[in-house]
Amino acid sequence: MTKNREESKPKKLLVKIFLLILFIAGMILGFSYQAAKDKRVTDFEQMLDNSVVTALTSNGISQNDVISQFVKEVKIKGRICHEYNKKIELPKSKKADNFEPSFKTIARNFKIELTKRKYKNGSYRYSFSDKQRVYSVVEFVK
Repeated sequence: MTKNREESKPKKLLVKIFLLILFIAGMILGFSYQAAKDKRVTDFEQMLDNSVVTALTSNGISQNDVISQFVKEVKIKGRICHEYNKKIELPKSKKADNFEPSFKTIARNFKIELTKRKYKNGSYRYSFSDKQRVYSVVEFVK
């Protein structure tokens, strides 16, 4: 009987060590999954902003027309996300409606919504968003 007990102690110890290793591996896998998910969100935000900038430049907006641009950090569900904002002085030869087809294509490609708002002073605001948040805002002022 004592021999059986002596043999079972090392087996119990090995089982405990094995379970501890599995637990640690699971924790590492969980943290790496969360980091990968955050990176995909950041990549999506940057690709969207690059597409918006491409649409603006291809329609004749230069750096001189940009009044301000900034990135606002927004915390959503415990995760920090970025909202890209651009305020652009619209050249006299351009209309805000000229940008709408490009913006609609971008929204459709990224599977998000595009909203347009016109203000009394003649400025326009385009927002790229989904149900959870706003990704990018482009405001045209005269």
